Amino acid sequence: MPALSGPRPATPPVLLIIAVLLSAGLFLAACQPASAQEPDTPTPLPPTSTPTDTPAPAPTPTGTPTPRPTATPAPPPVIGPEAYPEDVNPLTGLPVSDPAVLHRRPLLIKISNAPPVVRPQSGISYADLIFEHYAEGGWTRFTALFYSQGAPHIGSVRSVRLIDLQLAPAYDALLVFSGGSLGVIDSVRESPLYPYNVISPQFGYGEPYFVRFPRPDLPFEHTLFTSSDILWQWADEHNVRSEPRFSTPGLAFCEVPPDGGAPAGAARLEYSRESVLWRYDPLSGAYLRWSDGVPHTDALTGQQIAFENVIVISAYHEEVDLFPEKYFGTEKSLYIELQGEGPATLLRDGQAFEGRWHRQGPQDQFALTDMNGNPLLLRPGRTFFQIIRAGFEQLIVEP
Repeated sequence: MPALSGPRPATPPVLLIIAVLLSAGLFLAACQPASAQEPDTPTPLPPTSTPTDTPAPAPTPTGTPTPRPTATPAPPPVIGPEAYPEDVNPLTGLPVSDPAVLHRRPLLIKISNAPPVVRPQSGISYADLIFEHYAEGGWTRFTALFYSQGAPHIGSVRSVRLIDLQLAPAYDALLVFSGGSLGVIDSVRESPLYPYNVISPQFGYGEPYFVRFPRPDLPFEHTLFTSSDILWQWADEHNVRSEPRFSTPGLAFCEVPPDGGAPAGAARLEYSRESVLWRYDPLSGAYLRWSDGVPHTDALTGQQIAFENVIVISAYHEEVDLFPEKYFGTEKSLYIELQGEGPATLLRDGQAFEGRWHRQGPQDQFALTDMNGNPLLLRPGRTFFQIIRAGFEQLIVEP
């Protein structure tokens, strides 16, 4: 068996010579200088384009930028006292949903406030304006003006006073009352109000315009009530002039209170036989009323009486004889001078503002100015007037 390993066979001489020659040729070719080589034809490269110069972006300024001017908000508009938008009630400065209500005559209704058993009265929180004034014996009475809204149950309705012969013409209102002294009734008959601008059982108007609602604890004279809708219906049926005529200047309104107010979180008034307290409620922006230490409410709503403005005006009071030649000095009544001007204090937005009230002619409504003669700006809303005797009652303001 042949061996698996052993000496390899010798390479033939001829093959060895050929290998050597081939190696030598390759060596010589590699060692030739480059100029001696056959030049290759170069493959053309794509042309290299010269880049177009692109403008560099503008540098970002490193300085502090100039801030844009902030627009100053326009001040709230003043409504009145010379003119009012067509849909705004000139007695409250508030817009109404139906401007047609501003084309009816205001109703000036006499409402009892004494003795305390007559409280709570009905419907008084719906009045645009209320005037509280002395009646007789130290008691006070309300004169409520209904214009932009009414109430289905208002009262109790009470007797007329001399002050109403000034307030009704001031607001071109229909005067609504029940009874009165002989001298005051004669005064009504001789006034321009009679007969077309007066509604009263005294002049033959009973149901449905006036209806009694008896109550066991209420004296008979305090049981008469009325309705604003029925009274406005009466005016339509009797062709009473509907378009009211308001004098100017009237009241001025602005949402923002004027400068110069003093803190007035509460204010007190002491009439001869009644104590009145107004306390500011910041949630509603109105003053809430207490009478004789008891929250004064509206029987119709059950809510405490609240008015955006309370105005205390000081006026001259005098007891006068009426038709002395007819009644031999037995007919006396309280006269309150509401023509001319006098001191006034406005309570609004928890502040008190001093000023003056003005009323120059019998058909003029109340106008208010500050101590510099500029219009005193009320908060848009309802107003309660407290009429006090000059030199007697004092408004006590508490912060």
